[in-house]
Amino acid sequence: MLLYGGVGLLILSGIDRVSYLPFPMPEFWYSNRDFWPFLGFLSIPCGLALLKKEQKLDWLPIRAGYRFESVVLYTRSRCHLCDDARQILRAYSNWLPTPVEVDIDGDEQLKEKFNTCVPVIEIDGKVRFRGIVDEMLLRRLIEGSEPVA
Repeated sequence: MLLYGGVGLLILSGIDRVSYLPFPMPEFWYSNRDFWPFLGFLSIPCGLALLKKEQKLDWLPIRAGYRFESVVLYTRSRCHLCDDARQILRAYSNWLPTPVEVDIDGDEQLKEKFNTCVPVIEIDGKVRFRGIVDEMLLRRLIEGSEPVA
């Protein structure tokens, strides 16, 4: 929100200085004209910093190393939840083996089994997540498992 709000403030300030806006602005807009571009320039780096911080994983388990033998991700095309699950598994790739992706639309048995539940994550032959991957539960699963030799 900070990023987009800052860009919006800069655009509105620029249009207002060149010509009149096609809609009336509140009175405080005109009394503080120099403040709005400053606020726009300030909020853009703050928004970018928050976006960068959100992508960073700051959790570490007590013991290093892979925890499981296999991870299977059952997906289907054009599934935004599957994209989210893929991203979460990628973030924990230091502790999980590379997931094998299986498209359920290519197999009738899998389609019947997991039709509306995708993504489904199977770890060492046991289904652990359906629909949404809960990161806290994944962390607990990683932390509670012994590293594979």
